[in-house]
Amino acid sequence: MKDILIINFKRHGDIFQMGRLISSLKYKHPDSNISILINKEFETSAQTLGGIKQIFTLDRKRIVSYKKNKIYSDGFALDEFGKTIKEINKGWNLVINYSNDRISTSLTSYLAKEYKGIKFDTHCNVNYSNEWSIVFNDILTQQKYTPINFNDTYHKMCCLKENNSFNSLNVSNEYNKVCHQNFLKMRKSESKNNPKIIGLQLTASNLSKMIERSELIKLINELNNRVDTIPLLLIAPTSEERNFANKINSELDKKAVTIEAPFTALPSVLINCDILVTPDTAIKHVADILDVPLIELSMGPSPFLKQGTVNPESIIMTPRLKDRDFTYTASVHTEKQVRSNEVIKANDIIYGLEKYYLGFTDAKLENKEISVYRPENDEVGTFYKNIEGRFDAEIEISRYLSRDFILRKVERKSLSSHGIIESNLNFTSSWLEQTQGELIKSSRHVLAAIKTALAKDSQKLNEKLLEMSRYIASASDYCSLPFLFYKAKISNIDNPTIEEIENTLIGLKNDLQIQFEQVKEVSNLIRENRSKIRTESAKDFIHESRSE
Repeated sequence: MKDILIINFKRHGDIFQMGRLISSLKYKHPDSNISILINKEFETSAQTLGGIKQIFTLDRKRIVSYKKNKIYSDGFALDEFGKTIKEINKGWNLVINYSNDRISTSLTSYLAKEYKGIKFDTHCNVNYSNEWSIVFNDILTQQKYTPINFNDTYHKMCCLKENNSFNSLNVSNEYNKVCHQNFLKMRKSESKNNPKIIGLQLTASNLSKMIERSELIKLINELNNRVDTIPLLLIAPTSEERNFANKINSELDKKAVTIEAPFTALPSVLINCDILVTPDTAIKHVADILDVPLIELSMGPSPFLKQGTVNPESIIMTPRLKDRDFTYTASVHTEKQVRSNEVIKANDIIYGLEKYYLGFTDAKLENKEISVYRPENDEVGTFYKNIEGRFDAEIEISRYLSRDFILRKVERKSLSSHGIIESNLNFTSSWLEQTQGELIKSSRHVLAAIKTALAKDSQKLNEKLLEMSRYIASASDYCSLPFLFYKAKISNIDNPTIEEIENTLIGLKNDLQIQFEQVKEVSNLIRENRSKIRTESAKDFIHESRSE
């Protein structure tokens, strides 16, 4: 596979995360020429990625300016867009639709014979390269507690196993040398005993993703006062971030070192940090590629289940999931999102550093309103496991079974249990009873629709399909999964015949059978565990009786 184009019209963080896919592509196809198409305003982040032959850009801001400005004809916008089309109109062996938005999908349709992701056919229906592209576009976008993260889905969609051995970042030797020398001086200048340098990313794209200002100051003061840590404030070279850092420093008991790092120098800075503490920002994806451990503070609309750190040495701190609102809008934040950044305190971050990185094994988490997650690897890829703090059993088992369902449906494989099912037997049993009842209702809707399809009664079939659509809208995340697959397939058939609807409904019925099997397996496991607990309790009782 010689010439590959990746179309990614997302932001800085997604561009850095794309580096992991590029690394895996270069490992599988070492002789390939990989080019990317991005929005021009994110070119600086793309320039830090290695393994790229050419960066093509779309000047979105200029096109929008031409389109909105009444002085100019719309032809100016079309001409600007045409320049990009002319540049990229080459004989690509593969086009990867990374962002899967309307523009990238239209371009993929125009450019590609071989593609990964989605494209339009001549009737503007969506064509999927495989079922993993359905998962990415139509399943994960509809799940509140996403069962599979985007990075793994991209790799599955492109039929790749992740391999991060290729250096997917352009790291400057000159920057490395300067940073290494400066960091050595910093460690020696402080009267501390082999201190860890803790990089602190101060800002995020919106306030609801950042911890409260007073807690940030408290955190930096604590790190300054400790003998085993040195805080390092990381900012981008902009006047806004520079002013923010100056104001923070003016309120500290002792000023902290501040480093302005453009994207080109950022890898060299992070390599020399021992640990990074960051909200949901692009910087965490750079740290992941460099294997720098981090504490990710997930607040506001930050979708850590979709795009959290994938480093098994990192942890994620979040307000309990039931209290999170992951809805994203550019300018409006819900009350839950605004309040979520009040939950994680400086003491919680200090605890995370002590327990997981500084060797304080007896440290205890005092805050009962947060959860701590850690990335673990399983048959799909990265799974975010709740390792401490608030545990919402209903959410966790739903997430696990959703993940298992997708793997069974798409690849005919099943997952290990992650210990989730055994964590709370009573709650799990209650959830299973509710879910089984919901699945029975699902089956009734599907069987009724199949019956009318077999009878060739188009009017009644439309009525049954409408009833089914209403039911899907109120179904739980887990129980809605088979219907989302069905909807993705049926909505992209032009004027489907009764036979096509019937076949798709039979596929839906088979998917529901997978869920019934899952529930049965979990119920059996619960019975086995309860029997084991009773046996062990009986043995303990007999042993204590004999001792008396």
